[in-house]
Amino acid sequence: MQALGVKTAFQKAFPNSTIHFLDFPDFKQNKIIQTPVKRSLYTLFLQKLYAAIRLIAYHKAYKKTFTLTPFQTDLFNYQADIVNKLDEYDIISVGSDTILEEACINSNIGINWLPFPNLKAKKIFFAASASPANFSLTPQQKEILSSSLANLKYIGIRDNLTINFLTKKLNIDLTKIHKQPDPTFYLDVNTFSLPQAYTKKLIGKKIALYNFNINFPYRKELASLLKEKGYTLVSTFYNPYVDIQIATVDAFGWAGLFKYCHLIVTERFHDSVFGLRNCKPVIAIDWDSNRFANQGDSKTFRLLEDYNLTDLHFNLSQSSNLNPIEKAIEKLDVIFDAQKVNQINVNYIQKANILLQEIKESIIK
Repeated sequence: MQALGVKTAFQKAFPNSTIHFLDFPDFKQNKIIQTPVKRSLYTLFLQKLYAAIRLIAYHKAYKKTFTLTPFQTDLFNYQADIVNKLDEYDIISVGSDTILEEACINSNIGINWLPFPNLKAKKIFFAASASPANFSLTPQQKEILSSSLANLKYIGIRDNLTINFLTKKLNIDLTKIHKQPDPTFYLDVNTFSLPQAYTKKLIGKKIALYNFNINFPYRKELASLLKEKGYTLVSTFYNPYVDIQIATVDAFGWAGLFKYCHLIVTERFHDSVFGLRNCKPVIAIDWDSNRFANQGDSKTFRLLEDYNLTDLHFNLSQSSNLNPIEKAIEKLDVIFDAQKVNQINVNYIQKANILLQEIKESIIK
């Protein structure tokens, strides 16, 4: 969805442009995901089956929607001719989402930070994020990154966490940084639809989207709590504790789900964004220390902070107490105001379009 938001924005700014997305393997795909939670063979089978079907659907939609570069490159283990390949383009845009969350692998600074002083193409950060920004840098690496950012035509950053990292760790002038809304604010959320086979199951029920991975230690307990509150639980990846599995839809079907929800309870940033875009209350829960900053900061916390809804953010990394979450659910009518959220959405859409014009002007001047 964020890639689609970026594409939509650039098509609006440069209607006759050709837009390619860099073809690179995910630098996170080889990370080992430990699953200490015991799973039955039946649960494991269903989890992998749903994941495989969903992945096929996602890849099909991606290939239909985006054009990739005619070359593939690793972000960190790239060849010397990468600068020549990138110079075939007029504009190099980095973002959005957490594309900056890794800076170096095996001492190699990534293409994502554009460490190429000889690159002639105009370079920008577009709603980029380094969250959780837990990586360490040598003084020399910091100097290279700072120099790289100094050569950008525009520095658009999505969250305060990344802004703090750039100003405090890389000494980037705050006045050079523009806080930019998530690129999905260039999308009309009303254009997305959930397949009818699923909508029939949801209509007339009090729906809570409940998305947590298998290692969340309170997945069963929190699901039971929500059901006791009268919610019918759905998940967009296989979860044995929900009532309705919606785990085979592509990104467009996923985006169409939120209009049918009454509550979003999730660990995921994108769920939180689209929940709020649809003016639905979001309870965002951080629990995995690898997914938030050393000081406990996170992109979900910063998102809710932007909506003045930090009372709906919880960190369970060192707590098993679900009572505050239960109390927040009981007080949703007091904490959450859909009209205020809608006005913030309108403001962000306006801001996104104003910044898009600024980006265009910074590029063409």
